[in-house]
Amino acid sequence: MSLEFNQVVEQVQTMGRYLAHRANDAGTKLERALEWFYAATDLDAVHDRIKLVRESSVSGYRGAAPLPRPYDEIICGVGDRPAAPELAIVTASDGSQIYPDPHSFAQYYLINVSSFVYYYGETRVPLQATKPNLYYSENDTLDRDGRLVTNQTVNARRSLMEVQRLAELAWELRSEGVPLVAMHDGGLLKFFGGTEVAGAHEIERDYMKALEKLHDAGALLIGYLDVPRSKYLVSLLHLLNLAPEQVNDANLKTNGEIEGLTDDQIYSLVLQSGERSALMVQNSPQNREYKDRGAQYEIASFYLNVSHTATRSSIARIDVPMWVAQNKGAVAAIHALIMEQCAIQGRRHYPYALTRADELAYVSSVEKSQLDELIRVAMRRADLEPEESNKLQTKGLARSHKRQHRLKV
Repeated sequence: MSLEFNQVVEQVQTMGRYLAHRANDAGTKLERALEWFYAATDLDAVHDRIKLVRESSVSGYRGAAPLPRPYDEIICGVGDRPAAPELAIVTASDGSQIYPDPHSFAQYYLINVSSFVYYYGETRVPLQATKPNLYYSENDTLDRDGRLVTNQTVNARRSLMEVQRLAELAWELRSEGVPLVAMHDGGLLKFFGGTEVAGAHEIERDYMKALEKLHDAGALLIGYLDVPRSKYLVSLLHLLNLAPEQVNDANLKTNGEIEGLTDDQIYSLVLQSGERSALMVQNSPQNREYKDRGAQYEIASFYLNVSHTATRSSIARIDVPMWVAQNKGAVAAIHALIMEQCAIQGRRHYPYALTRADELAYVSSVEKSQLDELIRVAMRRADLEPEESNKLQTKGLARSHKRQHRLKV
């Protein structure tokens, strides 16, 4: 059976009406949020409110907070685009994977990590490299209970390897004497816990070691989030507009009148091309743990309109460790170099170095098939007969002769 589109049409029309209603509701909430945003000019009042949720019995606040004095910035402040340094090095790392398949003829997974080095202001040719890592031993593919490791475990190990590669590059380039930006695709505040990630404690330990190496190398580490959906600012605005007696865990479970909004919705109306928001930190137990390992490892962030046109905003969230956030020159260099990187690709408002790293790391379905064939050959040479599970074989039979029909429009 194929999808019965005649049964879906009415549901799609209802969906359209729902989306229109939601857009109208969001417009009203945005007006209120902007009113509160531009009123947040008193940093002392903001610090007092954050102190209240940190030192009282209130424990459920997960929104934004200013940086510690004297590095704090006015919440509604906006930073203009600075001039880029004459010379700089931008590095990026990314990863791709083939997940373990319980129905495959062989239990394995693969992580392919790439790196890209871009020399800004110089004629040196960029450096690029990839390193595929194939995991097939039981120590790697099974958890402590003998079950095949989850996709979440593979993702966590890939994220670790990406940051470790950045740390290696930073150490190799530490004597260049120019700003050294290390770009990671995604946030820097990692959550490796949970029962679905095998060896989470060891992964977290090694991740922190990589951050320490980046710090020691003097790298300007950033985590780049292309489509941020965070609500740190929204939660802060809600907190600031509660009466003192209303500040409790029950009232902090939602964002009240502006529930449903995201930070990028607000900043798309606030930030012009090339402008950044104030630097803030996320108030959370996890970020507190990073800080407890060393004040320089607490994670801060700012939002940046990376669009180069005045007609359409493109809001990215930039995560930085505190050793970067507390250095105004470093923040300015990052701000400017991200804009330079995003300009290279024209309408694609995304850093060029991260794009190249992603392209290098990508493993296609064709390459996966070729790898499977190599593994089959290796198994036959070892007098083993590779065979898929019964389920996988019957799927192939059921789908092998299915025809695709196109809709006429």
